[in-house]
Amino acid sequence: MKPLYERLFPRFRPKRELRPQGSGVGWGARISWLGTAGFIIESREATVLIDPFVTRPGLPGIVKPFVPDEAAIARYVLGNGRRSIDAILCGHSHYDHVADAPRIAKLAKAKLVGSASTCAWGRAEGLSEDQLVRIPPAGAVVRFGDIEVRFVASRHGRIAFGRVPFPGEVRATPSAPKRIWHYRMGGAFGLLIRAPGVSIYHNGSADLVDAELEGEQADVLLACLAGRKGTENYVGRLVSALSPKLVVPTHHDAFFAPLERGLHLLPGIDVEGFVSEVFTRVPDAAVITPDYEEPICVPPGDARGSVLAEG
Repeated sequence: MKPLYERLFPRFRPKRELRPQGSGVGWGARISWLGTAGFIIESREATVLIDPFVTRPGLPGIVKPFVPDEAAIARYVLGNGRRSIDAILCGHSHYDHVADAPRIAKLAKAKLVGSASTCAWGRAEGLSEDQLVRIPPAGAVVRFGDIEVRFVASRHGRIAFGRVPFPGEVRATPSAPKRIWHYRMGGAFGLLIRAPGVSIYHNGSADLVDAELEGEQADVLLACLAGRKGTENYVGRLVSALSPKLVVPTHHDAFFAPLERGLHLLPGIDVEGFVSEVFTRVPDAAVITPDYEEPICVPPGDARGSVLAEG
């Protein structure tokens, strides 16, 4: 009999045909998935993180006060001190998006960028006001080196009994550590990232505000799967608005065990159904379903991309 964890959260191994291998020569942007909705986005001049969450306590641990795991941060995010990070971008402030971000900003001496709730968690970590970039609810544009980021006003998917989990804001500076229900959503943003020759849209929760995407286009779409069936025509609306050349699923993995345990799916996730829907909506697009830490190299002007071949 399979262990309980694997019965609750089935093991998932991305299909090789959805992980095309390449040399990585001539890339305009490099995208590495950290699990959950987390990514490392690298251009030639800058590195930004999106929603990094690598501490990932076990199921019993999620009801305990949350303490970032600096060993996991060093291994998966900081590269044991070899990676320079310009900014950490948070699309919203649930614990699986923001709980590690202030500690990473502190260790990397990077900016923490997000809502007022995100900034409140930054203050709880002791970050100076100079390190905090507060984004108003209507969104804003910020720049780091050759990377421009537009925070796009969005919505959080309704995933818990038709409701948004832990709504509301964190107004006062909290005293850390806190439990997961203290991490209020704080408003939701999509992130439109423009690097030289490549544009990327990160949709960290399965909903959107269609009007906010009018006139926009993204070569690469990083699309949340958790809760996608609860939002009417979610995939169709996203790809119709953005006309992506490459689609990458995200936030489909169970985040209740360390990354080294491998990729396990959340209950009810249908990766194959998502891939099929993307191909139906945008048949000329490519889909890549990466494993953890597999860099996707996207060349400028041709956003289909490939997974950096080992060795």
